Amino acid sequence: MIFCKGESNSVTRVKEALEHFSATTGLVANIDKSSIFLAGMEDQEKEQLIRLTGFTQGVFPIRYLGLPLTSKRWSKMECQALIDKITERIKTTYARQLSYAGRLQVIVAVLFSIHSFWGSVFILPQRVVKEVDKKCREHLWGTTRDRKKVALIAWDKVCVPKKYGGLNIKGSGNWNVASVGKLIWQLALKEDSLWVKWVHGVYIRTDINIWNHKAPLDSSWYWRKLNSLKDRMREWYEQGCYNLTAKGTYSISRSYMALAGDQMKCDVAELVWNRVSPPKHRFIMWLAVHQRLLTKGRLAHMNIFVEDMSCCLCDTHDVELANICSRIASGSN
Repeated sequence: MIFCKGESNSVTRVKEALEHFSATTGLVANIDKSSIFLAGMEDQEKEQLIRLTGFTQGVFPIRYLGLPLTSKRWSKMECQALIDKITERIKTTYARQLSYAGRLQVIVAVLFSIHSFWGSVFILPQRVVKEVDKKCREHLWGTTRDRKKVALIAWDKVCVPKKYGGLNIKGSGNWNVASVGKLIWQLALKEDSLWVKWVHGVYIRTDINIWNHKAPLDSSWYWRKLNSLKDRMREWYEQGCYNLTAKGTYSISRSYMALAGDQMKCDVAELVWNRVSPPKHRFIMWLAVHQRLLTKGRLAHMNIFVEDMSCCLCDTHDVELANICSRIASGSN
């Protein structure tokens, strides 16, 4: 992707550079797969540049490196490809037949990697964030189009590190903000990159730094949205340094934890997530710690009819989880 002024002189220089590159390397630009995008010009000027380059005029939105590019504000429609990719991974027969622990691995290793690729570049619309979380939540608890399952634990509790009682799944909203926050940090440091220099020259201009800058109402929607995130991140910076890490370098994971807020440590987390037990057993233990195993007592609490409320271990009517575990530990019938 090459940018230049919408003038014949600038376009000619770009064309000459491409021709020189071709003569030097032997690599030739494919005219049939190349497009030129024009804006703020008269039709006559556009036609002149199209004839000069031999490229066809492109129309937004387009896909670039797997991501959609558009000149307008993002909507759910532009992000539909993200939702479709996640849905496609969930719908596979293999994914549907996995246990809780297996589905957790799919979410952590596959589904979230797809979302992170998008979320590290763009500020996703809230409707998309909620839809992604919904897809992941339904997959974890086994909900399908034909069969609805109850979410045993609230999603915000799931989306915290294991040492705080969660499953270490990253919540889409906070992770997106933490990822895009790296762009704000680069602007604050005035890093030596083309896009940072361009933003400072076009938007920030005479302001001392990005923290003092207020986005004009006539600026692009993305710039206004990026500026709206500054207040959530301002407290992480002291005297020009990022204060969540010892070295002062930006960390997406530390920023995510700061956005999630203070959490209470789970005393038995190391016992639950030990490296000896199979993943399936660890997940069951995690549910037990949160009192969410589907015992007969739990089902009754959820207003689900159970015909026989007696305990299958000792034939009593005491079917609460703590008492069941106690009887198992003591070796009772």
